[in-house]
Amino acid sequence: MNLAGLPHRRAFSLAWPAIVGNVTVPLVGLVDTAMLGHYSDATHIGAVALGSTVLSAVMWLTGFLRTGTTSLVGRARGAGRDDAAVAHAQRATLLALALGLGAVVLQWVAIPAIMAILAPAGEVRDLAIQYAWIRFASVPAALLTLVVSGWFVGSGDTRRPLAIVATVNVVNLGLDVAFVGGLGWGSSGAAAATAIAEWLGLALALALWWRAASPRIRAAARRWRGRGLRTGWRRLAAMNGDLFVRTAILYAVLTFVTAYGARLGPDILAANAILMQLMFLSSYGQDGYAHAAEAMVSREIGRRDVPEFHRAVVAAALPAVAIGALFTLLYLVASGPFIAVLTSIPSVTQTADQYIGWVVWLPLASSLAYLFDGVFLGSGRTRAMVTTMAASALLVFVPVLLGGFAWIADPRNADLWRAFLLFNVARGVFLGIAYARVTRRGAWLEAAHA
Repeated sequence: MNLAGLPHRRAFSLAWPAIVGNVTVPLVGLVDTAMLGHYSDATHIGAVALGSTVLSAVMWLTGFLRTGTTSLVGRARGAGRDDAAVAHAQRATLLALALGLGAVVLQWVAIPAIMAILAPAGEVRDLAIQYAWIRFASVPAALLTLVVSGWFVGSGDTRRPLAIVATVNVVNLGLDVAFVGGLGWGSSGAAAATAIAEWLGLALALALWWRAASPRIRAAARRWRGRGLRTGWRRLAAMNGDLFVRTAILYAVLTFVTAYGARLGPDILAANAILMQLMFLSSYGQDGYAHAAEAMVSREIGRRDVPEFHRAVVAAALPAVAIGALFTLLYLVASGPFIAVLTSIPSVTQTADQYIGWVVWLPLASSLAYLFDGVFLGSGRTRAMVTTMAASALLVFVPVLLGGFAWIADPRNADLWRAFLLFNVARGVFLGIAYARVTRRGAWLEAAHA
């Protein structure tokens, strides 16, 4: 394959806004952690880590609202079927409303029950429950914003999602300074700042969508009845079901890392929270080319152009690995300053320094996993994502974890991070094998969940 003829320019034009926007996503957690790290104590940092675990569960498990919308809209628009693309987005909108309102209603019972599992009784658990209750007020807004962002990415537009995310984070930063640093509201102030910012983000997302939509798409969006909207739910359920299970497995692994750290003491819990934020920072940056792959792949599958599909994959893969290597190099030379920005508590800093070595190598080790996630999402082959994620968890993470622990109660935090690192390596390897198999069979245009 001629590398000089690859669509690098298009990949870059899609990737750079996604990279910038994605890097700002974990800034919500980084800002919360940094403000509490300087204006509060390890108890409040741990409370935000646990509270965010519950919120992240909702957002991660409903992430199919963005990824599923991107794939379905991208393939429909690639095939020139704008009405079908609008119908896909409308179904996703109705689903987002139902899930968001359901989450708000159920939170009063679910959050205390979940926190009882994640952390022992005490101040950390109580503060975490309060944090999560406040944050849940913005869940409907966050889910609807996922749908709008999915439409934009599927349409080959990653700049408007950047504007949405940037606005949310600027507002969150200002309110964090006011509520946590100024008023001293601690973890509750951090929660309120994020909730307000997410509702403002939804308002901007809707305004941007309306301005960008063509008259034909606006007209189609006004129609909320008809056969086009009544049908297609089975395909949506099949794809979203796969994405839900895949994400549930991934989130179970992440939750175990946080929950186990909570039982090793407040310093390890706080340190792991900081290391997780660094991991999320690099992962969202690497997701930029995964988003580019999603948009390019879904369009080429819609156009039924397999050679251009493979060229798009290679064009996204080369810089994706390079970005992973860049983050690893950055953490190798500057992990100390990163930790210092997030906390000035000596015991937490010392603990984070002890385990940072595992996080340093995560970006490079995970680069292929992120890239192939975008490829399989864009092509609609979500079943392969479920099987490879399950294999990575059951055949790698669990055995390595149990092999490192003499017993599950043995407090060795390094074994936890070692298993997590190898889990991410396995994800990329198994997805790469799946890509090779589908290519060898010439089956990329076979019906997946299109």
